[in-house]
Amino acid sequence: MTANSVPSKIFTPKAARPAPVKTTGAVAWMRQNLFNGWFNTILTLAIVVGVGSVLPAMLDWVFLSASFSGAAQADCTGTGACWVFINAWSQQLFYGTYPAEEIWRINICVVLMAGVLSAPVWLPHHLRNRVDIALLLLFPLVAVVIMDGRLLGLQYVSTDHWGGFTFNVMLAAVSMILGMPLGFLWALGRRSTSMPMIRSICVVLIEFFRGVPILALFFMGSVMLPLFFPEGTTVDKLLRVWIVLVLFMAGYMAEVYRGGFQAIPKGQYEAADSLGLSYWQTTLLVILPQVIKVSMPNILATAVMLFKNTTFLLIIGVPEVLNTAQSALNNSAWLGGYASEAYLFVGFVFWCCCFGMSMVSNHIERKLDTTRR
Repeated sequence: MTANSVPSKIFTPKAARPAPVKTTGAVAWMRQNLFNGWFNTILTLAIVVGVGSVLPAMLDWVFLSASFSGAAQADCTGTGACWVFINAWSQQLFYGTYPAEEIWRINICVVLMAGVLSAPVWLPHHLRNRVDIALLLLFPLVAVVIMDGRLLGLQYVSTDHWGGFTFNVMLAAVSMILGMPLGFLWALGRRSTSMPMIRSICVVLIEFFRGVPILALFFMGSVMLPLFFPEGTTVDKLLRVWIVLVLFMAGYMAEVYRGGFQAIPKGQYEAADSLGLSYWQTTLLVILPQVIKVSMPNILATAVMLFKNTTFLLIIGVPEVLNTAQSALNNSAWLGGYASEAYLFVGFVFWCCCFGMSMVSNHIERKLDTTRR
């Protein structure tokens, strides 16, 4: 046997192993998430039985036995939902009592709003910071001028006729656009250590607008805010409501930003100081982008909350979508009890908008995620 020789080995065949259990597909997902134990199995079966007992009657009421075509109460001939009611009042539900021949102005404002909010997607990278901020700040003024009409030589439409779902959307968007930078300034003031007076003022403002219910704020804006203006000064109710919503949004956003500031490592500030950046350069160019990235889920939650809170305006008589729906239900030509259809439609429309905002937020979070790069 030489030094380079290798002793031979005798290999015995092993018993065949069973094929691995499939770990992908619908069956595997159901086995892992719905039937992975006796408790989850019983709970899944109970939910299936409960949904199965309710779903057929619900589908029959919503679709199969419902009435869809027509424009009057007499057209509601089915035993299910009367979607004729929604069809007859669709213009008022979306546009309020805005003149029918001038609705194109609202549609232009909605298109402009969509373009401004989506500007970071279609603007070139080198123009995003300057142009996008300018568009955001100009949009509220442009929207008011278009819908009012007087400065453009168009028919004047009083704010008493602004209403419907588009009013909810526009009011929420404008309040977010102005409330977010104001909340950022409040957050900076609350974190300030060299200006105790500014810090105290910011703390009071933040805690006040976060601690007081929004219904109380609406009543204060509608009744008490005019008392602070000079005698004889008339302030439009829409402007008062707008101010309240902006301050309410700023109070919540200030706390969202403050949480984001606390999540930024101290080394980021030290690195900016080593580069010779000033306070505002450090804050706007280094810290703020990271704060927005960290706080994106909370920013979305606050935006959705504000959007849904616009429905509380019906308490003070502002003709938003729920107020319009209640007016339609009280109309003498539709005294048949169509509240289920009205509220179901309004809830579905709001859910679609909030779900869309959630999808956009998830896309932004994935785009800003640098852990996979």
